Amino acid sequence: MTSKIFKSILLVAAVVLLASVLLIMGVLYDYFGGLQQSQLRDKLELAAISVEEDGTAYLSQIHAERYRLTWIGADGTVLYDTSADGSAMENHGQREEVRQALATGSGESTRYSATLMEKTTYLAQRLGDGTVLRISAASATVGRLALGLLQ
Repeated sequence: MTSKIFKSILLVAAVVLLASVLLIMGVLYDYFGGLQQSQLRDKLELAAISVEEDGTAYLSQIHAERYRLTWIGADGTVLYDTSADGSAMENHGQREEVRQALATGSGESTRYSATLMEKTTYLAQRLGDGTVLRISAASATVGRLALGLLQ
């Protein structure tokens, strides 16, 4: 009898612990995701001012590992990219965030990679000359965080 009660209490405690961990992870994931997006927006605004003044001279000085800046022409051609050769990249005119930025002045989108278990956030802003500056940063998905927690 006591053994059965003990097993029941242990099972309930384990379920409550698991539910608590999942709830806390979800809340923190949303909080830090919003914080990252806010920081990206601030970096994009600062970079937009610098790109309008100095163009590729400013972008060529950036060596960031956590985010990527891409300068895109009004026709979608990549003028410069801080992580890759812009001239070898495909046209970005049909990317959701670029289309939004060209139409309304700013745009954003999120794309998921199931293989890397990452979510990449893209924010774009139209500059005064009609070009678009885009910033992107990758973050781990909830699944990847849960796997790390299990390890």
